[in-house]
Amino acid sequence: MENITKLRNQFIHLFKYNDWATRATAKSLEGLEKKDERLGELLSHLVAAQKIWLNRVLERDIHVSPWDKHSVQECISQSTFVTAEWINLLESLSDKALEKRIEYRNSKGEKYVNTVKDIVMQVINHSTYHRAQIAQRVKTLGGKPVVTDYIVYQRQFQK
Repeated sequence: MENITKLRNQFIHLFKYNDWATRATAKSLEGLEKKDERLGELLSHLVAAQKIWLNRVLERDIHVSPWDKHSVQECISQSTFVTAEWINLLESLSDKALEKRIEYRNSKGEKYVNTVKDIVMQVINHSTYHRAQIAQRVKTLGGKPVVTDYIVYQRQFQK
């Protein structure tokens, strides 16, 4: 069980990193001279997906559209809020609960079952994927993409 406790603590740490990286990515959009609607779509989607997965784990029947558009400021505040919800959930889970199998339907209505720990990894990796897409578009538009590598986060907060 000690390994599961360490895993839960690592997940909490990853959600803190994830929020830091998402907020930094969002702020990098504010100074762009050229506007690109797709940037807002990707950022909004990244945050919405975290809510969708949280609702699935909590078995809440709350519909969140994966592609609703929100302002950069709304995405920043929503990211911080949903991160706090994920951390509260993880802190409240028993060691055994990370292995709990969650049954859900994806956005196409297809039925799947995954463990809570697999869902947590999905949320973190999905966010990283879309932040990379955003960074690439920012660079293409002549902006400076923010560096959100995990090691940069560690260097900044490990002191």
